[in-house]
Amino acid sequence: MIDTLSSAALAWLLTYLIHSTVLLTLAWGLTRARSWSPASADLLWKTALVGGLVTASVQLRLELRPAGTLSLTHAAPAATSRATSHTQIVPDVAHTNAQVVAAEEASPNPPPSQPDAPSATTMAPALSVQAIVAAIWALGALALALSYVARRLILVGRIGDRRAVSDGRLLAELEALSREAKLGRRPRLTVTPRISSPIALGIAEICLPESALQELDLEEQRVMLAHELAHLARRDPLWLVFASLLERVLWIQPLNRVARRRIATSAEYLCDEWAVRRTGSGVALARCLAQVAEWIQTSPLGLPVAGMAEERSLLVSRVEKLLAGAKQDPRSRGLLAVASIAVVLATIAVVPGVTGRAAAASEPYGMPDNSGAWHEPSVSKQSIDSHIASAADGDQKPVLSEQHRATADTTVVFALIGRLKDEDADVRVAAAESLGKLEDSRAVPALIAALTDREAKVRAAATQSLAKFTDPRALAPLSALLADPETEVRKGALEALTEYESGVPTASIVRLLADPDADLRHDAAHALGHFGDRSAGAALAPLVREPSPDVRQAAIESIADLHDVSHASAIVPALGDANADVRQQALSSLGELKVPIPDATLVVLLRDPNADVRAKAAEFAGERSSVAAIPSLRRLIDDENRDVREAAVGALSNIGDEAAVAALRAGLSSKDAKVRRAAAEALGDRRQ
Repeated sequence: MIDTLSSAALAWLLTYLIHSTVLLTLAWGLTRARSWSPASADLLWKTALVGGLVTASVQLRLELRPAGTLSLTHAAPAATSRATSHTQIVPDVAHTNAQVVAAEEASPNPPPSQPDAPSATTMAPALSVQAIVAAIWALGALALALSYVARRLILVGRIGDRRAVSDGRLLAELEALSREAKLGRRPRLTVTPRISSPIALGIAEICLPESALQELDLEEQRVMLAHELAHLARRDPLWLVFASLLERVLWIQPLNRVARRRIATSAEYLCDEWAVRRTGSGVALARCLAQVAEWIQTSPLGLPVAGMAEERSLLVSRVEKLLAGAKQDPRSRGLLAVASIAVVLATIAVVPGVTGRAAAASEPYGMPDNSGAWHEPSVSKQSIDSHIASAADGDQKPVLSEQHRATADTTVVFALIGRLKDEDADVRVAAAESLGKLEDSRAVPALIAALTDREAKVRAAATQSLAKFTDPRALAPLSALLADPETEVRKGALEALTEYESGVPTASIVRLLADPDADLRHDAAHALGHFGDRSAGAALAPLVREPSPDVRQAAIESIADLHDVSHASAIVPALGDANADVRQQALSSLGELKVPIPDATLVVLLRDPNADVRAKAAEFAGERSSVAAIPSLRRLIDDENRDVREAAVGALSNIGDEAAVAALRAGLSSKDAKVRRAAAEALGDRRQ
């Protein structure tokens, strides 16, 4: 019984080692060969980590034996002592049975003499090599797992004094972010002085260091909460516990450690992206990361956790990516998921393993009866031949040539093209979407024809798929759809056209500036700035007075993108817009166009209730060396917002006037250490 269990366990371990090595090495090679988006890298490493468990279990459960599969068996006993056995790995059943047939053909009449019955001493069971090896693995796995559990318990004890956060603003921000993340309920928010970085715990708790409540402003606290909430929404704490235990229990596979670290790395990038999408500020998150990094002197917890800055080595690349505003990889993650499943299935079917079940001929060639005497087994040559033939057939794997693959792809593409004329509109939609995912240019003419489909949802699906090709043949049909009666079709056509770099007729896009849908007007305004057609400036200028603030902001931004100074005067009234984002965009655009702003207007903006507008106005005053703004800039040195304070000091350092020097000297007594340092540096530069 012990030998049977140990043999099965050892066979599974060895099969897992082979399969996981193949999958993890493949994931490592793919991520080294090219740059993947964090979402794609996360999928690759998680598939490789879990895939070895799945493929090894399925292959042994279904008793699949691909070519090269080995068997753990007991060798035939020697003539002097049949009961003395040892473990060996031998080729699978087809090769072994062939040897039996050859022996049977060489000696068709085996001698009738029987070997002596083994003695009681020689028949005593002995502990096999399988049992010893399985025991070594089990003891190692138990010791490492208990060590990890002990460290988790130490962590729980270390933060056992954490208390609930009572700050109503933070709880309100967390409530709003939880609704955006579609979590069932708001996670518990706690704080403790015993950690240096925010961490996500379990499935519904975020624990903050006390420094986060004292040294971060509200914007930084909000982006910090968004980052940790993303960890909970993605179940990263559970993934890290699973990967950490797997790394220790299956310690025979050292690549599991690499997978766990890469999964943790991808999780940080993905949570950064999620936080930026929800808060709209990569700069705020970068500042928050830099601040958290100052709190961490050493690794604070000693084991993998879903924390904001536990991996100090990642901070530089994360901050650089946030400040650069890097976009996500547009490649389809769905296709990668399908490919990952296909690789796992191929591993089950093709990659060899180790079976713990002995083949028919791997048992001792003969067996004792009740009296202990040994007899030759009764096996016919015909039955063995039949077994060999079936095993040989099972080892043959179909190999597809490149020509066969091309034929298969062609069949799929043309089958989907045929479905674009199906009676069922949902089938036509699915066909159009699938052709876009395949990105086979042979589908372009059929997708263009689908733009005239009677169903709006089919036309919309066709526009989305044509966006993947940017084929010049689709330009005119897509432009015509900008006048489609259905809003979703017009949106899809515009999105597809914005994928083109040139050749897009902008006249039809200009007409969308009067569309009833505000989102379409917004997208059309952005598109005109993207294409750089300066003739569109006259159509964009009236949108500065548009009811929708998003449209006003997009129009102002596009006028600046067109570098159209002739319409800059339309932007100036927006400096007094009711919406803070519009005021800030107007300042930025006027600065980009090098258009002067009256000093009186600039002074008013330096007192704006919105901190971002005050900071932008301070930068503008510094760039224009506005002496009239010096008194307002001096007051901003003591502003409640850190960005505003730093912008004010920077502006004063650029204004060559004695009043600016006096204001900088006042900054030396600021409560903000960064302001004091910046003021000192500015005064030092003036003396040189």
